[in-house]
Amino acid sequence: MSRIVPRVVAVALSASVLAFTPPAANALKYAPIEHHLKVDPSIPNWSPQPVASEPEEELNLVGADVMDEITLGWIKIYRKQYPRLSVTMEARASGSGGPALVNGTADMAPVGRELLPAEHEAFVKKFGYEPFAIRVATGSAGSLGKTAASIIMVDKDNPIQGLSLAQLDAIYSTSRKRGHPPVTTWGDLGLTGAWKNRPIHLYGLKSPNGIEQYFQARVMEDGTYKTDIQFTKGEGFTHAFTVAAKDMATHPGGLTYALLANVQPNTKVVPLSENDGGPYYMPTVANVYTHKYPLSRYVYIFVNRPPGTPLKPKVKEFLKLVLSREGQAVVANEGVYIPLTPDVVREELKKLD
Repeated sequence: MSRIVPRVVAVALSASVLAFTPPAANALKYAPIEHHLKVDPSIPNWSPQPVASEPEEELNLVGADVMDEITLGWIKIYRKQYPRLSVTMEARASGSGGPALVNGTADMAPVGRELLPAEHEAFVKKFGYEPFAIRVATGSAGSLGKTAASIIMVDKDNPIQGLSLAQLDAIYSTSRKRGHPPVTTWGDLGLTGAWKNRPIHLYGLKSPNGIEQYFQARVMEDGTYKTDIQFTKGEGFTHAFTVAAKDMATHPGGLTYALLANVQPNTKVVPLSENDGGPYYMPTVANVYTHKYPLSRYVYIFVNRPPGTPLKPKVKEFLKLVLSREGQAVVANEGVYIPLTPDVVREELKKLD
């Protein structure tokens, strides 16, 4: 049942990024090709080990429908190696993965985002330990449905040339855990003239939402949002961030986190930096692949693994396949999700032991 005077790196959106940007709509389950990246040849091939299985034994995967193509690709390779093991995939939604681990119906949960707080809390409450998470691919650069990198969008005439994560934290949060002074006007970010005293008009999404939650965790270090954020919602087939983008025509001091697909003629993307002072990067495919762009994302497979215990052989071998050259080729060939870099593959493989 598949079922900005700072140095700016790659400031212009590449033609490949612009070409794949879909029309504004709600999250899509299908996305056109975004890239033609190849797997780094230094990622090792899969060397499968024997996996004993009982008659009719199953390996069950429950989770994200947006990951169904790459998940099915991994399953096809795995089945050839272990033809006696029944591998099933139930691809409903990312939100089905965590509960399936909690109720024991899944051996693994492919999830197209981090677990939401309620999903994480339900797991920890039942088992008393953290869910085991493995990064299995990088999110897309711009697809509405494929864990796209988050962007920061402002009015097209806004002269800001770049923002750091600490500045974004101070813009959106009351807690300011990154230590930046308060920011309420564009002058607080160094703009002058007509922009100096102009208030920053904030947009966002109401919780719970994967994009909002990611922004809070990654940028604000789980801090507290300000209370003057204008929450937007979709209208018909129009995505909520597109509604925000169009509303900026009446609020030229506007700023929102969003996705590349939400950019409108009256808005532009702001380059971002991990640290104050740069370097600043745009969300091109190349910068998302390397994660130089700070708001690049990952997708995961979650497993119920008690601390200090080995992974079940059938689970470990599947994850080894995913993190192999063959497994990452499945990701690359899909052309939307982006394969992992060799450094990330090495880090995740170490977790399997």
